Amino acid sequence: MPNNNLAKQLKQIPLFAKLARDDLKEITKLVQRAEYQAGTEICRQGKPGQTAYFVESGELRILHVDPEGIEHEVGRLEPGDYFGETSLLLGEPRDATAQVTQDAVLLYLNKCDFDQLLDARPWIIKGLEMRSDVEKKLLAPRFKWQDPEEVVVASLHKHNVILARNIALPSLVLIATLVLCGYWFWQTRATAAVVAAVLLGLFPALFILYLTMDHYNDDYIVTNKRVVHEERVPLVLESRTEAPLRSIQDIQQVQEGLLAQVYNFGDLIIETAGERGHVIFRQIPKPAETQDIIFEQIDRVMSGARAEERAAIRDALQHHFGISPAEDSTQSSGAACPAPEFKSTIPQWVRKPLGLFRYFMPPLWYEEGDTVTWRKHWLPLLKPIAPPTLIMLLSTLLTLYLLFFHFTNWSPILIVYGVVMAAAFLWWLWVFDDWQNDVYQVTATRIIDVERLPLYLREQRREASLGVIQNVSSEIPGVLGNLLNYGSVTIETAGAGAFTFDNVKDPRGVQTEIFRRVEAFQAQRRQEEADRHQSELLDWFSVYDQIRSSHPTANLPQSYQRQES
Repeated sequence: MPNNNLAKQLKQIPLFAKLARDDLKEITKLVQRAEYQAGTEICRQGKPGQTAYFVESGELRILHVDPEGIEHEVGRLEPGDYFGETSLLLGEPRDATAQVTQDAVLLYLNKCDFDQLLDARPWIIKGLEMRSDVEKKLLAPRFKWQDPEEVVVASLHKHNVILARNIALPSLVLIATLVLCGYWFWQTRATAAVVAAVLLGLFPALFILYLTMDHYNDDYIVTNKRVVHEERVPLVLESRTEAPLRSIQDIQQVQEGLLAQVYNFGDLIIETAGERGHVIFRQIPKPAETQDIIFEQIDRVMSGARAEERAAIRDALQHHFGISPAEDSTQSSGAACPAPEFKSTIPQWVRKPLGLFRYFMPPLWYEEGDTVTWRKHWLPLLKPIAPPTLIMLLSTLLTLYLLFFHFTNWSPILIVYGVVMAAAFLWWLWVFDDWQNDVYQVTATRIIDVERLPLYLREQRREASLGVIQNVSSEIPGVLGNLLNYGSVTIETAGAGAFTFDNVKDPRGVQTEIFRRVEAFQAQRRQEEADRHQSELLDWFSVYDQIRSSHPTANLPQSYQRQES
């Protein structure tokens, strides 16, 4: 297809309508053309989307499955229409299924190719005429804990009225100080007035700055997978509480006081089945709007899951009856961009000697198979291990002093020294072994907390399925915790109580890993449930076929019997 004609077609799409001619020509190099037969499924609701399509000829219908599992036809696409803007720009899962009803020719553009073009020509993104909701998501901040395909739908802070209320008093103190010192200087021209203004005004000014930073350090985030509350007090505290959308049971909206009613701010209490696990959005603007956004995302997740179930049943029935569905010849165009893999391997001849030091230098995090194991940070070990270490150190120094300066008979001193050192070392070894025996683990299906005394005198082991996890929160306390990056992770479950991973290194990374495992487990469980339903359904049809073959007209409606004859 000539590039000029293709550029004219792209110009008709609102997304590309205002791009410069040179930029359009670059996009045309990425656009591909494909023909589809009637009945072909172009994209499926709930599946990750990576491609945008432009209808050149033919007709498509758009189907949407609601959270109750009922399928509706929500629109038709004809030549000149396009779909997949959200998938192209954000990579979000599809909100609907597109199916060809009349043989069609489509132009398609893949996100991976388009992203590479945007890297080379970043100004193109500013020329795109995006939908307002897509632009809002695209401009939303990105956080370190986000999954690659996770999209921020809303990012909020407390209402600015709360900030104004908090800084009102120190602002009045600052203004009064400056006014009084200014009057003093105007009357006397004394340098002391300027010094007093600086010294007396410094504290309220710094306090105002602190309150402002604290206000904007609290983030309330809604993504297409979870709700998150991040709270940071610089060098004092950092915590993050999150709950997957699937675990949310109810959302309560609370607006207290006249000020909240006038300026429309309030709290959202997001409830899960955890005993203590609620994610609370405090004093956010327009809480009802945010509540609707969360419910909308929950509906999207549930609708996508029900759509996948229906599609799986349809595929199973088509296979059972020998129906070959029309296949999309460009399925690979919807694949996500491959990420480069970097693997570091340690030679066997190096790994074996290192194993000798593994006991006294155990890793704080390691992965074996599908199991990730964490230990407590080194810092909590310092306090219990200090007494025996101090005893060994002082005993050695005292012994050396006595041997070289006071006594010539070494035997009694060495015997006492040996006994003390042996006892102190056994004490040290007990404390160290007790520290390294406490581990926290997450597997593909379970979360595990193991506390074990040395010599296996006692072992306490708690386990829970990943399926009962309701929300996960992390906390990094104090200046030392922030500097050394250690803290605690609390996992709320339904029925099994709370699991607390105390003093682990990189609690934010631990929290992210647990959330990723929960997402994978839930996806696997949904797939297993769908397979079970399909198996049951196919059993019904197999029995039905047997009955039909042995009794062709038994218990069939008259219309069916006439058709059979």
